[in-house]
Order: sequence, then structure tokens, then C-alpha cells
Amino acid sequence: MVVVNKILVVLDVYNDYRDDPAHQPAEIKKALALITDRRKAELFLLGCGFEEFLHDSYSIFSEEAAEQRKVFCREMERRLQVFVDTLNTQGIKTDYRVHWTYPRYEQIAKEARELDVDLVIQHINLRSAHQRHNLSHDSWQLIKTCRQPLLLIKDNEWPEVPVVLAAVDPAHSHHKPGGLDFNILNTAIETSNALGGRLHVLHAYSGSARAFADAESIRNAHSEALDGLLANYAIAADDIHLIDETPVNAILQSQQALQASIVVIGALSRSRIAEAIIGNTANKLLDYVKSDLYIIRP
Repeated sequence: MVVVNKILVVLDVYNDYRDDPAHQPAEIKKALALITDRRKAELFLLGCGFEEFLHDSYSIFSEEAAEQRKVFCREMERRLQVFVDTLNTQGIKTDYRVHWTYPRYEQIAKEARELDVDLVIQHINLRSAHQRHNLSHDSWQLIKTCRQPLLLIKDNEWPEVPVVLAAVDPAHSHHKPGGLDFNILNTAIETSNALGGRLHVLHAYSGSARAFADAESIRNAHSEALDGLLANYAIAADDIHLIDETPVNAILQSQQALQASIVVIGALSRSRIAEAIIGNTANKLLDYVKSDLYIIRP
């Protein structure tokens, strides 16, 4: 069973949430929805700020800059305190941490590791009116360095019955018991259960790239591998998808066709799906997929 009780929520401290104290950012809303046991829940709100003009290397007035940094951090603390007070009143144990730091991803990964959280939630900003999202260098590095599960969220609210899509790769050795594919499946199942959603499983094998191999034999081999992976899971046949396509295209097509709210995917070296995340073609997936991305490490 995948337990999500301790969550690190990264908030944009450049937003003054006090303007609308009744409003909860999407990061907090989604964190609360995913908690396994509210009695054991712990939220850590993390704010990381940096202004170049206040950095010592930028200004010769180091003492003045240091004092202004303290003022800046106190302001960030006040902005997060709004939610700490509200959530604690609701019975959710909540604390905040504020840092003057750059690059931000290093501090996020460090906090996640030291707190040993079950999940890290971070927002991906909207890049344009065409629903393209910006996976910044900061987010790229966080994917690579954060060892805890990472949920990259968009602005979309989850519907009443959200679809959770698990992208697996059972033809590779990491699908062994206790391995990445089982972690992906278990996470997707628990997420779907927590949200009252519906689970779908996708495996893309890109057999068409092997021009001189027998297409039917390739499909049968991947079908057997997928059946073996899912042997102990009660998943309806209609909710299992085996697609002859590259992982990036298969995920994009399936997410759109199923209107999936969350795609659960793995990050592992030598995995075709990991290459889709960290490789050169990743912009096609992470910039244009309209769902939230739940990234699992081994």
C-alpha cells in the first residue's frame, strides 16, 4: 500500500495569498485530496525566494542587502502563515519553511530528503494562451534530483471522477517485484482510490521502429509481459491499453482520449519512458500534456 500522509507543498511566495485568505492554491487543495489518513497528515509549506539585486555579488552594500533579505524572508513567512493557521485549525498538522536560496530545486530536494516526505507537489506555470506549460530548468533539475515522488500540477481542477493513467514498461527488468512498474501501479491505484477515480494502464512498445522484426511476435511478447505485470491486479480489460507507438506519443494520445487528470510515470535510467521525461523529446510530453504528472522513482 502506498501511503501519502507527509507532503511537501512548494508554494510561489511571490503571490500574496493574504489578498484572499479563504482561497486555497491548487497545490494545497490537491495535497489535501491525496492524504491517506487525515489523523496522521503532515503538510510542510515551502517557500523559496531570491532577488538578484539583493545578492552580495550584485551589490557592494552587503550589510544593507543582508537586512533587506531578512525583511524579504519575513514577508514570505507571513504569506505562508495564512495557510498554516487555517490548516492547523482544520486538524491538519502544518508547518512552513522559508529559504533565501538559488537554485531553488536544490533546496526543495534537500527539504524533501530531510523531512522524508511521501510526496512533493509543485506547480508548473502556464506559458501561453495555447495551454502550453513551461517546464523550467528548475523543474527539470527537480525531476532529476528529487528522490521522493513528485507531483507536477497544472491549473486544472480534478473532476468528480478523475481518470488516473499509469504508464508502465514491463518489457524491461525494472518491472520485477518491488520494482518501478509495481510502484507506478500501486501509486496509481491508491491515487485513484483516494480521489474516487478510475484507473487505466498504458504500455507503449513502439514495435514499428523495428522494421525487420515480425510485428505480431513483437506485440505478443509485449502483451505477455503486460499480462505478467498485471497478473495480481484486478483491472478491467477495457482499462488496459497496449499501443504500438513511442511512449511520448502514446501518453499524449491516451491522456487526451481518456481525459486523464493524472498521468503516473516512472523516471529511471535506461528506461524508454525515462528518456521521454529527461531526453530531448520531453518537451512534447511535459509541455503539452494537459494532465498533472506524478513522477515515481525506484
